[in-house]
Amino acid sequence: MKTFDELFDTKKRALINQVVAYTNDKLTKEAKYFDETGEFPQEFLSPLLEQNVFSFLLSNDKLDLAVFLEIIRIISKKFASLASILLTQGFYAIHPLNKFGTKEQKEKYLGELVSGKKIGAFGLSEESDDSHFNPELKTIAWETDDGWEISGRKKYLSDAPIADVFFIVAKVQRLNNSVDTGIFIIDRNQEGLVVNEPMNKMGVRSLPVASVDLNKVKLDRNSLLGGVTKGSHQVKSVLNLMKLAVSLQALGISQGSFEKGMDYLCLVRKFGNRLIDNQDIQYKMADLRASIYSAEAFTRQIILTDPQNTVDVAMAKLLTANVAIETTETVIQLTGGYGYMKDSEIERYVRDAKITAIYGGSSRSQKETIAKHWIDNRGEKYSGN
Repeated sequence: MKTFDELFDTKKRALINQVVAYTNDKLTKEAKYFDETGEFPQEFLSPLLEQNVFSFLLSNDKLDLAVFLEIIRIISKKFASLASILLTQGFYAIHPLNKFGTKEQKEKYLGELVSGKKIGAFGLSEESDDSHFNPELKTIAWETDDGWEISGRKKYLSDAPIADVFFIVAKVQRLNNSVDTGIFIIDRNQEGLVVNEPMNKMGVRSLPVASVDLNKVKLDRNSLLGGVTKGSHQVKSVLNLMKLAVSLQALGISQGSFEKGMDYLCLVRKFGNRLIDNQDIQYKMADLRASIYSAEAFTRQIILTDPQNTVDVAMAKLLTANVAIETTETVIQLTGGYGYMKDSEIERYVRDAKITAIYGGSSRSQKETIAKHWIDNRGEKYSGN
């Protein structure tokens, strides 16, 4: 049986190796600075854009998807904020446009989003939900004689402070009084769209986040993604891939934290003692290692089989987020005072891990998604198929 890496051709493996080298040589040294300042790391994003990493999201090949997600995992081991910026652009902007956009919409936006010349943001969550799809949307797009008028408020839009184009999920009120859901493409300079002040976050601090107000924003008919009101289906596709991306980010954070902790635990101290020589610590690290490996195997299997299986994706998101939190919290406990010091960077992994349980939908919403399948099928079957 081929290993995961052996599934990739020579060109794909070469790119992955370049990302590994770039992460180890450049990003490792810079992550601490950007965590402290919260600045947007444009100079370290640009080399990845030059490698055309977003091009892997333009095909329906699962191996191409796997390559992009592998890049997310690798970068998350050292610089989770930069990985968040990549996965946000990839799955909240490029994917919906490439998958569902009209020819005209793709010609207008896709090339510049893929090249990074334009940044996209996705507006789904509102005051009453936690980044999963809620059919009771309060952001409403009224159909007019010549287009649409949208009003509402969206919260927690990643990349919103620097975004050039917004993908806004709204309830659609037709002239014939029918109601549906759609995603609307809105340029930043559109009158009535207001991006509020960036939020100060505990983790992934270089990923800029803000809320957005829409005050009677007038749009032409071509602003509706795909020209159709199939927002529920479109959002489902977007969220499934976003959850897989956050799952790979959680794995990267787990692996990075584990390696950092192991380096410290293996240091030789006075009288030749090492913390790792303590059997209790060995057992705890062994448990973490097993949990990380099993979560990684399960998530990669979903990527290669059915990345749009909503229940399986929810399980992967729930599992990997839990592993990231357990790993980082255990490592900081085992490393004692050293782990709590900012210079150790271990405490940063703890803060970044917490975000994986929220971003793309909370752990609670993943449990609801998994349980809903049993309720809908009245207990007749228990798999996600």
